[in-house]
Amino acid sequence: MPFISELLNRPVLGANGVSVGRVTDLPAATDVAYPPVRALAVRRAHGGDVRLVPWAQVADLKNRTFQLTVDAIDESPSVRLEADGEIWLARDVLDKQIVDVEGAKLVRVNDIQLARVDRQLRVAAVDNTTRGFLRRLGLDGIAALVAHHNSRPELIDWEEIDLVPGRDQDVKLKVPYSHLRRQRPAEIAEIIGQLTPSAGAYALETLDDETAAQALAELAPEHATAVLNAMDEEEAADILEEMDADDAADILGDLDDEFAADLMSRMEAGAATDVKQLLSYAEDTAGGLMNTDFMALSASMTVEEVMEHLRQTAPDERDIYYLYVVDGDGGLVGSLSLRDIVVSPPQRRIEDLMDRDIVSVGVADDEAEVARILIKYNLVAVPVLNENERLIGIVNVDDVLDLVAPRSWQNRPRRMLS
Repeated sequence: MPFISELLNRPVLGANGVSVGRVTDLPAATDVAYPPVRALAVRRAHGGDVRLVPWAQVADLKNRTFQLTVDAIDESPSVRLEADGEIWLARDVLDKQIVDVEGAKLVRVNDIQLARVDRQLRVAAVDNTTRGFLRRLGLDGIAALVAHHNSRPELIDWEEIDLVPGRDQDVKLKVPYSHLRRQRPAEIAEIIGQLTPSAGAYALETLDDETAAQALAELAPEHATAVLNAMDEEEAADILEEMDADDAADILGDLDDEFAADLMSRMEAGAATDVKQLLSYAEDTAGGLMNTDFMALSASMTVEEVMEHLRQTAPDERDIYYLYVVDGDGGLVGSLSLRDIVVSPPQRRIEDLMDRDIVSVGVADDEAEVARILIKYNLVAVPVLNENERLIGIVNVDDVLDLVAPRSWQNRPRRMLS
């Protein structure tokens, strides 16, 4: 199977055997698997301009030379120079970064393998190996020697990759990130973390808001802010709305104040209010660490009513490690676990099940104290009370992970918005 490096700058002969120019690129359709080459981009022997020759006019490919069914290239282009839903393989793929979905990493395309299928020439794989690089340089002998010492095939099947538009590339084709969507948020973040901010922004915008929010929360703070700066403001606000308020506050606190305020003005009122509240607390306190999403119940509720409430609200799993019971003023009066609900009779009242001996922290308690409480009492979450002893949030154990994790994992401090 030929490689594109073996076909670029090769002669194109008319039906009469006379050279009409040389190949400069191979435009290919992308609306099907293993894209077929739809034309030859040919720099004409006389005039030096580039014209497209429809693939239907290609009679044969022998010895790296294209033979046409016509004697000459039409003076007026018979196919559009730029067609919708296509890529030019040399211009848009060679030397570009791609997402190797199977390996969850970025690689650079050194060459492109093509396959002869019936009378078509289709894109089969990309070559990111040293051999591919040497082949591009015309060092075929050395490339063959490299291949002899490394028999393991390293080509990446075209169906296993997605194109990543670079900062300087005019993106005419929105190539779907269908494979990227199937990765875990942490894996998506690992890939996006290797991209330029503009390419990372494009990748996030192709995902649904929930997946994008989960991936954004996994990014290093400096890259998350850079990606948000490169995104469409409305899309960025939609993604921030899907994030836990504490994660959104961490990112917004690192942005320029004016830009952060603009994004919050585009968010839904409830989500923006939660974020603004968190940004008002010092970063190294329980208030700065807490999440405002928690499950608050009334002591008069029955187990059956709680179960129905959970079904209707469908809270995030990390927000229901514990269920908290509050009075009419929002004061914390008890807590219970999800297990207590599951194993109890439907008509049992919450006040009969709840634990009244509650461990909590104050909103102004420093992060070291919060971590100490979580560790001492072996908790996965601890409630946060304000000055009036009202429940205003919870700190999950993963919110203080930075205190005990290696320094390379830790987030930067968050700036506070005025």
